[in-house]
Parts: sequence; C-alpha cells; structure tokens
Amino acid sequence: MIGFDGAFTQPSSTSAASITLGAQIAIDEINARGGVLNGRPLKLVTEDNHGISARARDNFKSLAVMPDLVAIYGGKFSPTIMETMPLANELKVVSVSLWGSANPITDDPLKNPYVYRLSLKDSWAIPAMMRQALDAHSATRLCALFPNTAWGRSGANALDLNLAQTAQQLVHSKWYQWGQTDFAADLQNCIDAGGQAVIMVANEGEGAAIINSMATLPDKERLPIVSHWGVTGGLLHQLIKPSAGLVDVDIIQTFSFVDNPRPTAQALAREVMQRTGVLNVALISSPVGVAQAYDMTHLLALGVEQAGSTDRAAVQAALQTLPPFAGAIRDYDRPFTDTNHDGLTAKQVLFVHIEPDGALLPVPENGPSK
Repeated sequence: MIGFDGAFTQPSSTSAASITLGAQIAIDEINARGGVLNGRPLKLVTEDNHGISARARDNFKSLAVMPDLVAIYGGKFSPTIMETMPLANELKVVSVSLWGSANPITDDPLKNPYVYRLSLKDSWAIPAMMRQALDAHSATRLCALFPNTAWGRSGANALDLNLAQTAQQLVHSKWYQWGQTDFAADLQNCIDAGGQAVIMVANEGEGAAIINSMATLPDKERLPIVSHWGVTGGLLHQLIKPSAGLVDVDIIQTFSFVDNPRPTAQALAREVMQRTGVLNVALISSPVGVAQAYDMTHLLALGVEQAGSTDRAAVQAALQTLPPFAGAIRDYDRPFTDTNHDGLTAKQVLFVHIEPDGALLPVPENGPSK
C-alpha cells in the first residue's frame, strides 16, 4: 500500500490530481504484471491536507498505522513535507516528496534516512532560473519575490549562495504573504532599483497576481519573469487571462511530454490522454506531477521486490541499491544512495511558457519564451 497526502481541495490546484494520476497509472501497470511479492497488488490511499502543515502531520500518522503501507508521498507544499519529516524517521516509513523543492527535505540523508525526493531541489533549481534570466533575457540585475514560508526561505538562501558564482546582482527582493493580491508597488520598487528580470517563487494564486500586476505596467516597463514551478501546479492560465501574451514568463520544470523521445514518456502520455480525454500532450495538467509520481511508484515497487517484503526498514534500505529502470523522466541507474536521496538532478531542468489555453510549451534552450 502507498499513501499520498496532498492538497486536493485547494482552490485552482491541479498538482494533487496529477500526482494521483501518475501513481495510479504505474500501479495499474505493476498490478497487470502480477503486482509485487508474488502476486500482491499495490493500492494507493489518499488524504487531503488542504496545504496545512498541522493537518499533514495528522494525516501522516493516520496513514502510517495502516498495515503493509510502505511509503507516503508528499505533494506541492514543502512546509507540509518538512512538518512530517520527524515522523517519517520516528515511525520508520519512507516519505517521498514528489513536488516540494525546499532544500532541507533532503539536505541531510544520514539524519533523515526515511525521507526521499523525486523532484526539483532549490539548490540547483534557483541557479538554473538565474541562468535563464541571464541567457534568455540578458538580465544581470535581478529582483526576487519570495513567499514567507520554508519554501521561500529555501529559495532565498539558494539565490544568495549562487550570487557569488555569477555576474548577476540582486537589486531588490521582497517577502510576501500567502493571499497577497496586489504586487504593483513591489514591482515598481524593482523597476526603480534598475531590475532587468524578476525571479519569482510562487504558486498559481500569488504567481497570477504578480503576472497580472506586471501586465498593468506600461509596455516598456514590463520585465520578464523567471518563475518557479509552483504556478504550474494549478490553473494559472485561467487566472491570468487578462494578461495573456503581455508578460514574458519562463517557468522551470523537470519534464515535458512535448516532443519527448523517451518511449516510457510517450507511452505514459498516451495513457494519460486516454484516461483524461486530453487531445494534446501540451495540455496535460501539471505534467511534472504525473511523471514524477509515475517514475517513483515504479522505483518503489522495485524496492519492495528487492526487499522481499513490506518491512519498512528493508524497503528503505533497498531504495538505495535499486536495479536500473528506464523511466519517463530519465534512466535511473542508482537514483538513491546513503548520502543522496534526490532522484533527479540539474540535468533534468528545462523551461516552458504557458499559452492562453494552458498548454505548456518548452522554451528553446538559451532563448526567450516568445
């Protein structure tokens, strides 16, 4: 049994549904081949944390007591995953971040041996966003907007550490609160400071408010935005309809179905389209959630097989000596070790821009989104 605690009922969010879909497709494939451990079927059980850390902690406890449960997946919100990290080690149940990117989730695998991630990590995501601002928009003077959360602090720390390695400088930064809807003054401060691009760490709600605020500025004052991927965990295109095409926004990702040559990715796309009725791979919602959950579920099943049981300590140890697997995102040789619990690397980074219909189209390497 696999648990998933996600923010299912958050308004405008699509991330939890995408993770569920990717995990369920993998489970169906595994079960069609006979399941694990000589015929035992896998099953996915979900809980809704509403994006609230305290609720995530309660849900984690409820899932952890289920017999034969081998792992609990976490979704878009890094703070909910960080809240449950002590429980994962205490209860000896594998916890996997399938979206949250905050560095502390996997910074210390020896201290947190039961905590894993198949997702972005801010220590290499933020530098990639800074390079995109430079390569695509010639921006050496950066502004940054961070949520006042563990995720925002992770991003800010990564940016500060990387500034010493680049020719860029941070000329203005702002911490904002969840629910802020007007960023006009913050953006004007950025422009007044000589900013040439905005590094934006945001989910779809605040991200849309920032984009919409930028769109109200005179055309010559609008700055390009390089965005973290939280905005693609929801219905961003619906929230920025008035601003469509007015602001240049590049969004970091680890995966795209568009023009993907990998056979596993192509097969996954066909299955997603069949189940959802989507007719264009670019319109698959939150594609990183689908692919990361799909790959991780196959890796977890390999770990269970290698452990020879659902004993949690055995499964945790097995994850660090997995056999090769050709996933949708990458070929996994040894994705996890004692000292590395991140299954993805900076090599998987790409950028997309969003069309008015919600399509996510890859940005040409080192080029602007339009």
